[in-house]
Amino acid sequence: MKKLIILSACMISVFACTKEKYAVNHSFWYKTATADDLTAYGITELTLYVDGNEISTNDAYKHYTSDPGCGTGNFVYTDNMFKRENKTHSYKLLDEGDSLIFEGTFQMKQKTGCESTELVFGF
Repeated sequence: MKKLIILSACMISVFACTKEKYAVNHSFWYKTATADDLTAYGITELTLYVDGNEISTNDAYKHYTSDPGCGTGNFVYTDNMFKRENKTHSYKLLDEGDSLIFEGTFQMKQKTGCESTELVFGF
């Protein structure tokens, strides 16, 4: 009986500490002027890295007239976060020759669900 009580207490403590995580997205996008500048420099594709991990590769000519949100087609990073959690991440975008084109940091907040960063090309 004593073993059953101890086992029950252990199981309750294990499951009581399990918190649900929620998918939160962050989008990276740019307008026509940036796409034109990238093309003028001969850049044909970009690869997004977040915290050093490769996320996705897109054609450099893809652009938007306004924030596309976290739908498909643009660069979207997804993180699983606890309720009311905030995280700061670093990002960089490299071209097909591994040259650094964009870099910075962004913050994700669990309560927002989707945020975005507009990228502007210029030297």
